[in-house]
Amino acid sequence: MTPNHISLIPRNSSLRSVSAALLQRIFLAAAILSAPFLISSCGKKDAAQKSQPGPHLKWSVRADGMAVSHPAIAPDGTIYISSNVGVQAYSPEGKQLWKLTLAAPGTPVIADDGTLYFACNYGLVFGVSSAGKLTWQPKIGLSGFHTPPALSSDGSLFYVNSPSDIYAFRPRQSDSVYWSLQTFREGLLESANLLPGSARIDSHTSGGTPVLLGDSALIVARQSFLHSISTNGTRSWQLEMTPGGVSLAAIGPDATIYVGDGRNVLYAIDPSGSTKWQFDGGGFIGSAVVDTAGVIYFTDGNALYAVNPDGSLKWRYSKQQQPHFVTSPTLAADGTIYVGAEFGLLAFSPEGALKWNLRVYSPTSPLTIGTDGTIYFACGYSSLCAVQGDGAPLMHSSWPKAYHDLANTSRYSPLNE
Repeated sequence: MTPNHISLIPRNSSLRSVSAALLQRIFLAAAILSAPFLISSCGKKDAAQKSQPGPHLKWSVRADGMAVSHPAIAPDGTIYISSNVGVQAYSPEGKQLWKLTLAAPGTPVIADDGTLYFACNYGLVFGVSSAGKLTWQPKIGLSGFHTPPALSSDGSLFYVNSPSDIYAFRPRQSDSVYWSLQTFREGLLESANLLPGSARIDSHTSGGTPVLLGDSALIVARQSFLHSISTNGTRSWQLEMTPGGVSLAAIGPDATIYVGDGRNVLYAIDPSGSTKWQFDGGGFIGSAVVDTAGVIYFTDGNALYAVNPDGSLKWRYSKQQQPHFVTSPTLAADGTIYVGAEFGLLAFSPEGALKWNLRVYSPTSPLTIGTDGTIYFACGYSSLCAVQGDGAPLMHSSWPKAYHDLANTSRYSPLNE
């Protein structure tokens, strides 16, 4: 196996003197020489790393291909990722277990039987066994997908593609589409079954994964609309938000739906489709998350927000010269809030105090937390990183991370289940 390489990109600034140029060269040379010590290579850990106390990088592996996805973690600890060249499985120690060549699959979703499901940029959907064998491949072109499906407890899959069409499959019964709802297209006759908006690929699209409220209702944030649809395809209600798109949805402990819109407003919507309150934020990266007390957390790049269940601000963290946040928050069982930043992983207390800031390769996916407290994320666009945090596993709340759980099912269920 070959060691990882760190790519150092100098900032876009003009040097005003020869001495400044010399200092920059010295810095670059020192950084390049120290690179092997900043990132452990190919998943190997030395004795010092094994006994290292406190938050630290456990390992980093260079994946096959580029554009590494958000990881999914199986009950046995196996970590699955995808890249532009296929699917890969890794042990908790960072050893590659297998790889399967596929056409640019996206974020993996794990079913109860261990099957991995994917949607790719080319409009194809796949099922892959936990041993790395292709087991399901409907030969249906559905335009491109940029988000993973939602997965119900009976194995049904719900996808939203780039034109914001919605498709349901039952892969255990058939390769055929179970039902679909199409976005309005110019030239088509008006129909009550058509979804509002535009199917043009260059128009703003939802970028959102469907969210399941148990196994009965599907919440879909697409374009500037929020929809509630039964899992058999019957439309219940829809809300038109402001232009500019709707963020990924998150769910509170009482099934309140939280989404942001193009005006940087966070909305709380009850399950019947009524707006409970609005909160003016600074923008949204990824998904909001919700803790066991119903407090909502989100980032806008420059600040981390905590909003009470009644819509009032609990606290806001923002410091000058701090790293720019690049991921949505992820919640640990001890209340720690983890956020990825440029060249850093930050940990906050539930009260909004910075606990630590660990310098790592920049996260390029949301964070997830294994049962042993290890934090996993795609890093540097082409690698998978594992960081030892404060030791607590993922919080058992209504929405502790993007896509809800370690399997990325995007399926909410009440906390007493």
